[in-house]
Amino acid sequence: MRNSVSIESAWEQTFSSEKDLHVDSGVLYTPFRGDAGEPQGIRAVTTESGEIRWTSDLGTSPNILYATTAMGHLYLTADETLFAVDTETGSVATEMGLGDTRGAPAVVGDTLVVGTTFEDENTLYGLDPATLEERWRVGHRLDLGDDRYAPSGFDGAVSAGGLAVSAYRNGRLSAYDPVTGDERWVTEFTTAGPKYGPYADGAGGVVAVDSERRVVASLDSETGETEWEFDFQTRTGGLPPVARPTFVDGTAFLGVERHLFAFDVETGERRWHVSIDEQVTDGRIAVTDDTVWTVTGAGTLQGYARDSGDPHYHDSDPPMTGDLVGDGNDLLVSSRSSLGRFTISEAN
Repeated sequence: MRNSVSIESAWEQTFSSEKDLHVDSGVLYTPFRGDAGEPQGIRAVTTESGEIRWTSDLGTSPNILYATTAMGHLYLTADETLFAVDTETGSVATEMGLGDTRGAPAVVGDTLVVGTTFEDENTLYGLDPATLEERWRVGHRLDLGDDRYAPSGFDGAVSAGGLAVSAYRNGRLSAYDPVTGDERWVTEFTTAGPKYGPYADGAGGVVAVDSERRVVASLDSETGETEWEFDFQTRTGGLPPVARPTFVDGTAFLGVERHLFAFDVETGERRWHVSIDEQVTDGRIAVTDDTVWTVTGAGTLQGYARDSGDPHYHDSDPPMTGDLVGDGNDLLVSSRSSLGRFTISEAN
């Protein structure tokens, strides 16, 4: 196909980094990993210019894929430790040994909610965002019978409808009062990891992918009842890769296996659906002014018209291996060796 849009570099930073990134309020956060004995931690970069604002040595390379910014802090985990990093200075405000965590923390009201996973006991914590002092905890474990328990766990949380909504891997979605930790509702729903959701849809509900039934569903955040769902087909019996959704103006853009979907978050009505020639990665769907972008497992950057799904861009030279975030009509792109900002324009 002939590309109808072109991309041009606005800036590029070349340094050792991880492929994932987190963007908020004009700042891009990316992990960096040094050699043995060298600094490791998090780097903050201004999205407009590429200028490095600060570098914070955490002694380990954190998981930025599931990070949260709120109340002047960047909350993220590394080596079983939860860090609260000051977003202005990069200094570590406080930290807490927490155990193995998956999924992003969520600030719900004035409570930081984060989940952990252990061999026989899994805990969802409600913490003070400023001090990380514990306010409440909820324990759960998946009983297999015969005194055996699955090494499952809580996959982070999202804030929706004033509640903390969390997935308990391989079994259920549930919502909790952020003040007391009381369970408000629970429903059977299978998510095989945090990339399957739940995701706050920006309209008060949550969207998640049921990895067992192969459906995309919306749940009412107040009751847990399913508002709508639609199924999708996969080419293999394995777990489908999911490209994390982006929600823009009441529309969700989601990638699952070899499918790209655009759908109305309130009704589930599909705006468009595209079958692509390669599987999506577990990065995210990026949206610029007129184009929806994804990276495939083969390293191809693909773009589709935001309003129709018509093809806009398809190129694998050079191969893309990182994460994407839309910023106006620009793309922020990360890989293991560089960060960059690319401007989108009509092709000549």
